[in-house]
Amino acid sequence: MISGLTTEQRTNAIQRLTALWAFTESGLGGIMHALQIPFTGLVVGGMAIVMISLIAAISDHNYKQLLKAAVIVLIVKAMVSPYTPFPAYIAVSFQALLGYALFSLLNVNFISILFLSSMAMLESAIQKILILTLFFGQSLWKAMDSMLAFIADQFGHRFVNGSYWIIGIYLVIYLVAGVLVAWFSYSTIRNFDPGNSVPSLNNYPVNKPETALSVKPERHNIYKKLWVFVFCMIGVSVVLFMLAADSKHGWLAVAKTISWTLSAILIWFMLIGPLFTKSIQKLLQKKQSRYSDEVLKTLSFLPVLRRLTSQAWQQSKPFSGFRRWHFFLGSLIHATLTYTES
Repeated sequence: MISGLTTEQRTNAIQRLTALWAFTESGLGGIMHALQIPFTGLVVGGMAIVMISLIAAISDHNYKQLLKAAVIVLIVKAMVSPYTPFPAYIAVSFQALLGYALFSLLNVNFISILFLSSMAMLESAIQKILILTLFFGQSLWKAMDSMLAFIADQFGHRFVNGSYWIIGIYLVIYLVAGVLVAWFSYSTIRNFDPGNSVPSLNNYPVNKPETALSVKPERHNIYKKLWVFVFCMIGVSVVLFMLAADSKHGWLAVAKTISWTLSAILIWFMLIGPLFTKSIQKLLQKKQSRYSDEVLKTLSFLPVLRRLTSQAWQQSKPFSGFRRWHFFLGSLIHATLTYTES
């Protein structure tokens, strides 16, 4: 049980889990895409919740360790992925602050973990919906309503407010994922074996941050997202034109959608995004010297975590479905805590 850990063991375990959390935020998504692992977004968000819950449980009621770990994660994220959009920083901060508040009030138990997981997942889902609405305006949802109504009409049914149903189903998926993540987090905490899962952080070399990372920040990913938005915008415009009452209104709808979306994209990527991101990074730079040792250890361990992720996924091949996810995530956490250079 976690209660049997010594102070040194708790410190070492928290440092390892913080490194895995930082890797989750800055590199796990790319690795999972390369391995063609499905549901990457949900898994990355869920892993953050698992790390927060484990750190809180191991901290022995010293929940300020959560806030410290979050700062280290954000610093590493800013260093490894400097072009990360500011909503990602907000998500990490929200999860950490919410975890700190819930665990301080309710301690670490299934109820508090369930609240944390569900609310964090909902925040992630709602954030994506708000961003879509910002880029495309109401035109996106109106086009979706018209398209779903048209499809239903072909089968002799009447279907209104289809976009509400899509949003509702989307939120339910994230809520279900939140429940599964909470269950996994709680079961991991209950099955924690200090005799088999306590690391020593002195058994791997500490390198400089520049040599510890083998992957350079990829700015082209931002432009790739821009092209995705442009193609989505064209798709919405085509739907609006096809479903408009006449060609005149169709061209007006297309022009309105294009102008709104282009304006939103330009304002977001050229003004709002860089402004907030730079402000956050300046704030984190002030904290960097205070946590320089922890940040250095975390950066040095990231390449190891890349290998452990690939190995854990390969080892999970005999399983399928949810059992494979359970084995993969459990193996990755265990390997992170027990890794030695030998």
